[in-house]
Amino acid sequence: MKTVSAYLAMLFAVASLAAVGCSGATPPPSPAKAPTSLANTAEPVGVQPTRVVSATQQPTEVATKQVNYPVKGKPITIIVPWAAGSVNDLFSRQFASWMEKELGTSVQVVDKAGASGQLGIAELALAKPDGYTLAMNVMPTTAITYLDPDRKSSFFRKDLEPVAVAAMEPPGLVVKGDSPYKTTDDLVKAAKAAPEKVKVGDNGVMTAVHLAALGLSKAADAKFAHVHFNGSGEQVAAMLGGHIDAGVVSAGGLMGQFSSGALRILGVFDKEESVLFPGAKPLPAQGYNVTMSSSRGFVAPGGTPKPVIELLSGVIGRATKDSEFRKKMEEMGVLVRFADAQEYARLWVEDEAKIGPMLEDAKAVSK
Repeated sequence: MKTVSAYLAMLFAVASLAAVGCSGATPPPSPAKAPTSLANTAEPVGVQPTRVVSATQQPTEVATKQVNYPVKGKPITIIVPWAAGSVNDLFSRQFASWMEKELGTSVQVVDKAGASGQLGIAELALAKPDGYTLAMNVMPTTAITYLDPDRKSSFFRKDLEPVAVAAMEPPGLVVKGDSPYKTTDDLVKAAKAAPEKVKVGDNGVMTAVHLAALGLSKAADAKFAHVHFNGSGEQVAAMLGGHIDAGVVSAGGLMGQFSSGALRILGVFDKEESVLFPGAKPLPAQGYNVTMSSSRGFVAPGGTPKPVIELLSGVIGRATKDSEFRKKMEEMGVLVRFADAQEYARLWVEDEAKIGPMLEDAKAVSK
């Protein structure tokens, strides 16, 4: 009798262990870490455009069952680390509106401009990892912040959880509509004739567009005077006011100025022509071997539950597939490109590896 009882007890224990193994949730993968060593790249000066081929990830049934998110009536905040009225601000507000309808709760946008995006991302990194605080993220700008020791960043890759990429685009070299510089060659010749006198604007020290401007300076062997702003809005205002001679900007939010002739495009920091800058030749085709591409997406604090990340990624993915939403983005001059959380993490590592070797050169040129 004792033998039978012991045997039954053993079977019960085995069954219990099997049940636990089947029902236990898989722990979220650790965020991708920055490479410990950054290899040199033989690519042209600048960060190359990334290629994303990723289907919209829908929130899985398992994910929605495992998390009570969002709680009805509890607002979600999206921190925009750039100035109000900038393309990043307008971009985030479009997604906030979509997310409100999808999630059934209010989504508020808070602008926290400063230090080329560093202040806003730092605030995001300190937020509670529960999905109720997100940030609009620009790459490679964020990676530049923590990879550059001089920035004394309070956050690192482990403090940020990729949610989704929603747009990718190369910037353009832009001048005022009535500028005497009709071509990139005109601007370069002027800079060579008067080193550090031709003023070229960007969105802040070591931002993607700043690196693009520095890359052009190196490729052209010309010294520009680099002027830093908190966003495209400030930069364009300075350009239209005649305070700078040219600027490196994304097309988002500027289509009206291009159409009216208030702004003119001299070239695109890409190997191919961009639909956002019709008629503008790629800079490599003009003899300046420099390219750059920025991605716009959303991040959460490190440690945010995987089911929440998956749900949010699916919401953003559906927005990028919606025809009406895409139309609004195109009217703003934003190239919609979606990558889910897993793909975003992979692209993040690629960006780190590409920009790491550039930092010291960029600092030397900026001094």
